[in-house]
Amino acid sequence: MKLKNKYLFFFLLACSLYGTACTKWLDIRPKTEVSEIVLFENEQGFKDAMTGVYTQMASRNLYGQEATMGLMEVLAQNYDVDLNTHIYYEAGNYNYLNLMTRPKIDAIWSSSYKAIANLNNLLKQIDQKQNVFSGVNYQIIKGEALALRAFLHFDLLRAFGPVPVGNMDAEAIPYRREFDMNIKPSLSLRQVTDECINDLNAAGKLLAADKNVYYGHSDVYRAFTRNHMNYWAVTGLMARIYLYRGDKVLAYQKAKEVIDAKLFPFINSSAISNSNSAPDRIFSTEHLFAVYVANLRDINDELFRATVDASDILTNTTDFINSRFETGSGGSTDYRYLNLWKTDGPTAIKFPVKYRFDDIGSNANITTIKRVPLIRLSEMYYICAETSNDKDEKIDLLNEVRTNRGLHVLSKTLTGDAVENELFKEYKKEFYQEGQLFYYYKRKNKLKIDGYGPEVTSKIYVLPVPDDEIEYVTE
Repeated sequence: MKLKNKYLFFFLLACSLYGTACTKWLDIRPKTEVSEIVLFENEQGFKDAMTGVYTQMASRNLYGQEATMGLMEVLAQNYDVDLNTHIYYEAGNYNYLNLMTRPKIDAIWSSSYKAIANLNNLLKQIDQKQNVFSGVNYQIIKGEALALRAFLHFDLLRAFGPVPVGNMDAEAIPYRREFDMNIKPSLSLRQVTDECINDLNAAGKLLAADKNVYYGHSDVYRAFTRNHMNYWAVTGLMARIYLYRGDKVLAYQKAKEVIDAKLFPFINSSAISNSNSAPDRIFSTEHLFAVYVANLRDINDELFRATVDASDILTNTTDFINSRFETGSGGSTDYRYLNLWKTDGPTAIKFPVKYRFDDIGSNANITTIKRVPLIRLSEMYYICAETSNDKDEKIDLLNEVRTNRGLHVLSKTLTGDAVENELFKEYKKEFYQEGQLFYYYKRKNKLKIDGYGPEVTSKIYVLPVPDDEIEYVTE
């Protein structure tokens, strides 16, 4: 039997309009009937289509919940979900076919490919309409679309593809470049990452038209660079992909380019704890790329608040938190420990508050912190630390992050293995609620995931493709 992946795209043209802010379209005809011609008749149509993709990415199915703070963090054993009635209990035991778990996995797959289809639709149209753009907006929008296509495919690969160690030529996922309903064969892990890099190279050349990082712009679409797949996010993603495929030299070069640009300063400690009653617990200045999640407060209150009953809330034990942040050996000064956890409710349990809003002042600009980080400056330091051939440089890179997290510096006398262990501990501290730790375990093909008793098999690291996307063909 041979497996082929089958994608049902007959509804995707309508989906390309979902979530956009183009109310003018509703005045013309029903949303589902707006044609490609109307959608892409001017520059604003392309901007609205891109906004729609970012909105899709910010949904609960993807980076608004399951692909970051929800399912992917459960798989990394970052929450205590041992109660067998917990909504994530089966996921925490890697029972991927369970009726509570499988829909979450399927939704990550389908929602990602819907967003990719919408990007492909835009890319199909954009070169023919280059004359409708002003300034460098053609380069910016096309570059963002190519980069997002690579970003989404790479995360699908990390979730549904094989463990990369020793499996670069194993079958992985399809890479969709066209807006059509044709079946696409699965490519190998190496081929998928090649396709990602090709898209990112093209995107980088386009986005280099404006490498500035904006906090405001005369063009509303470009007013906040970090909310878009910008040049620096492309460079950071390339570093992440090269590391995943084992190309350490190129991973180092790309990560170092971001660091040397000095455009994403480390967060100031006072901004984390309280800045005009708006604590910056997402470390926004360090974001290379983040998604704006309009309903982030609701998501946080549902997943991480416990005013009465904590049975379905995502958190962990005090012992886990203290161990994770090494409070017994100097970690009690860690900004991440001090500011990203609070005691809440009658149970006096600590809960993660990275995305909490109840202590935000009424005069604060809430929209500036309704973001979920997807690529951050600290990861660039970690990539350089992992790929450098100089042990002293490795330690210096880790110490740069540690000093900006309120921690003491590591000694230059550490062994190579000890440095590697310190890097691992940093991943566990730094990316809590961001969905990155599970992929670290997978990339390293670790046999143990902290908090899970049995040894981990490769089966645990590969999420199942949805049943309705698989066609069994007898050879």
